[in-house]
Amino acid sequence: MRKLRFLLTAFLVLALSLTASAHPGKLDKNGGHFNKETGEYHYHKGPNALESLELRRNTVYKAKIERVVDGDTAIVSFLFDDGSKYLKERVRFLGVDTPETVHPNKPVQYYGKEASNFTKKSLEGKTVWLQTDVGVKDRYDRMLAYVWLKEPTERDLDDEAVIRKHMFNARLLLDGYAQLMTIQPNSRYANIFVHLQREARQEKKGLWGKDPE
Repeated sequence: MRKLRFLLTAFLVLALSLTASAHPGKLDKNGGHFNKETGEYHYHKGPNALESLELRRNTVYKAKIERVVDGDTAIVSFLFDDGSKYLKERVRFLGVDTPETVHPNKPVQYYGKEASNFTKKSLEGKTVWLQTDVGVKDRYDRMLAYVWLKEPTERDLDDEAVIRKHMFNARLLLDGYAQLMTIQPNSRYANIFVHLQREARQEKKGLWGKDPE
């Protein structure tokens, strides 16, 4: 009996050591962390871990917009194919920066309310597809994503005409609700976004229309 207990204890210790070496790093408040070897964020506990979800680079996830925080930030719930929901995430839209409306240390900026209202009207309660780039989270623990209004195909991901029509980040730039903001290494659509912002400025759309009074 003692020999059996010893063998079981040795097995558990070995299993724990292998797990620790395969997934180095402490867990954050969501029960996940960045893998030091791959740079990917993944979960070890909580609802996400139960379903084996990992936030991977250059991947598209189906989600529902639960609440819009401001023009470029929202709270989402990821969706399974059967429509069930699980752990919510705060998502910061990649490549764009809308005027502030909820910053604790800044006043509401020019065209901020218009941008926030546009995002609420366009996204709240809607099903979207979130595409990650190289970095999947920022220093504030927000997921970073391009927001698609319809599920993109592999071909859509590189088609500027489709991006203009169905990627919400692009719509924010085209309609003058946001300015370009590229933070490396997330620059997959930087060149396209430069053209979209230039187009909005030339046509004096949104925040490019006139100076604030």
